[in-house]
Amino acid sequence: MIRMVKQLLHITSTSAQLAERLMETVEEETWQQQFIRYLEDAKRQYQLWQYIHYLLAGTYAESDREEVVHAFSSELLHRLCLQELKKAMLCRKARKGLSGAAQKAADQVLQQAMQYSRLFFTMVQTQLAPQIEK
Repeated sequence: MIRMVKQLLHITSTSAQLAERLMETVEEETWQQQFIRYLEDAKRQYQLWQYIHYLLAGTYAESDREEVVHAFSSELLHRLCLQELKKAMLCRKARKGLSGAAQKAADQVLQQAMQYSRLFFTMVQTQLAPQIEK
């Protein structure tokens, strides 16, 4: 279970970095607001997984922040969508080993991950990728 929580911390951190990079390239206010909201949720999710790690292991997890490699913005957007799908799958697995408030929190993160993966897929479909390539 601790390994899964560490993976969720890593995915959440990596996803936030991808979103930060993408937000720098987006000019449209609507999309920028979506990235801002996403980053706020990602911060809360990271704190939540840190707390769950603390409850399970008695310590907070060390940050293993991975630098996101440079890539075209459209590729970053696809990777962000994939990260959210991975997060959803891990949350689904993790919730089985959790109970009470931790399980409810995992359910909420699972729901958010599914919503954000759909949002990022919609961004790809609605020509956001060509806009950020400029």
